[in-house]
Amino acid sequence: MTTGVLLTGFGGPDSIASVAPFMCNLMGKEPSEELVQRVCRRYLAIGGSSPLTEIAGEIASELHEQLTKLGKDIPVAVGMRYWDPYIRDGLVQLKAHGCDRVVTVSLSPFESKVAHGAYREAIAAATAEIGGLEVVEAPLVSSLNAFADYFAGAISVALTDIEPNEGAIVVFTAHSLPESDLDPDDPYVTGLIHTANSIAETMGMGAGKKGVKQAVLPGFSAFGCDEQPRAWFLVYQSKGNRPGPWLGPDLDELIDVAAASGVKALVVCPIGFMTDHMETLYDLDIVAADKALEADLEFIRVPVPNQHMILMESVAKMVADLA
Repeated sequence: MTTGVLLTGFGGPDSIASVAPFMCNLMGKEPSEELVQRVCRRYLAIGGSSPLTEIAGEIASELHEQLTKLGKDIPVAVGMRYWDPYIRDGLVQLKAHGCDRVVTVSLSPFESKVAHGAYREAIAAATAEIGGLEVVEAPLVSSLNAFADYFAGAISVALTDIEPNEGAIVVFTAHSLPESDLDPDDPYVTGLIHTANSIAETMGMGAGKKGVKQAVLPGFSAFGCDEQPRAWFLVYQSKGNRPGPWLGPDLDELIDVAAASGVKALVVCPIGFMTDHMETLYDLDIVAADKALEADLEFIRVPVPNQHMILMESVAKMVADLA
């Protein structure tokens, strides 16, 4: 059998003109003009488009190069759920390369119905239509040691930019989800907790505890650790507009409490994201950073991996084992 790789992701508009149709795909209905304009302003603030498709292409190129170094000549395509190139397009491309077996690698690092359920649905529909393709789903990128190792190294670098850094805390963030979409002990939350603890252990920080009110941030309850050598917390960001409770606590809440508790700096590490998109470039770099700076808190956002070689080497080995 001839194997190819399909990188899957949410997708994002490649221009301001694409915002409305992208949102229609995402929501399953026509968005209001007010909502479209609000989202357009956000994309204009980060350059006028989502960087996801371009970054995914760079990841595909780097992954192909790493596979070649391992002696594997495996084509790598990109397929997005809600925008061009769609998942079907990526599968058609691989079929045209002569592939009859596809290993899918998700750019969403943690299991969730919102992301992976939608990807699997689109993959199943496309493979049924195209025919002649066996699909194998690779393990989550967050399951690789290199994922936690990358973020541990990036946090260490960020801390060197703060002098002195004794008053800095590490804040892990991930996309909030409606609680109604989650099961008890949902793999999304348990995966985030596992990764946060792995990074903390790698950095020599204490293990996290669930729902304990932290001495560093009085009255603030979150999974984390307030012990020496450094306090850290897991919170959520980018809450949507759907009514009902969402995963929390929210990053905004932490910023408010931190500002009132004598914290000097926040090192924000978006472990819920492998790639840059609206949630990192706008929600963190603009909205959260402005809120923190207005509260006289130093704010440093740790870069996400994107196509970083450390992670790509590990992903390539994972794919090669499945090829």
